[in-house]
Amino acid sequence: MLIARMADEVETYSAFLVDLDSPGCTVTDGQTPMSGQHIEADIVFDRCHVTREQLLGSVGDGLRIGLGRVTTNRLLHCPTVLGHARRALELTVEFARTRQVFGGPLGALQSIQHKLADMATAYYAARSMVHDALAALDAGARPRTEAFMCKLFVAENAFRIADEAVQIHGKAGLTRGAEVEWLFRRLRMFRILTGSSEIQRNGIAKALLATEPGTTPATRERT
Repeated sequence: MLIARMADEVETYSAFLVDLDSPGCTVTDGQTPMSGQHIEADIVFDRCHVTREQLLGSVGDGLRIGLGRVTTNRLLHCPTVLGHARRALELTVEFARTRQVFGGPLGALQSIQHKLADMATAYYAARSMVHDALAALDAGARPRTEAFMCKLFVAENAFRIADEAVQIHGKAGLTRGAEVEWLFRRLRMFRILTGSSEIQRNGIAKALLATEPGTTPATRERT
């Protein structure tokens, strides 16, 4: 989906569907992020002819369509992040059960138990937020502010879970190739991908400040 400014119309943007195999359209390798996955690419258009038949929606709908997709994308990234966080928690619980220290399992130490409890609570809270926002989206609402909130809370807390997982694993959590080490690197990225945590906070604050005094923010817009 291509969002492009219309010729000779400074403020008018439209959306188009462009086949990546079209003449003049080239996909080049992007940079490799810290996770080691190839998840980024640059799309270069050089004399790529786009016809009226490829228009998505109406002329001038580009920003509405593009920004609407961003809201959905923020929410759709959250389940992936939650899955990574859940896996980090599972690995850590199992490690605490089986790792022997001072004549007993690591998980017998109250300090470790408290860390596991905090990790599980953060995961449950993040998962509940995402389920609520996605249910609203399925019902036809446009939970724009909730999407900001979910992306912020999920990204930050999933990374904290991964950070504690590495801490509890000790040397085993620092070893390149260990699953928990990869999860740590992967979850660190989500604090920036699809908008940094600072961007999410900006969106939330803007919605709050736009609310009339004495009222509850109407965060869910109807599509």
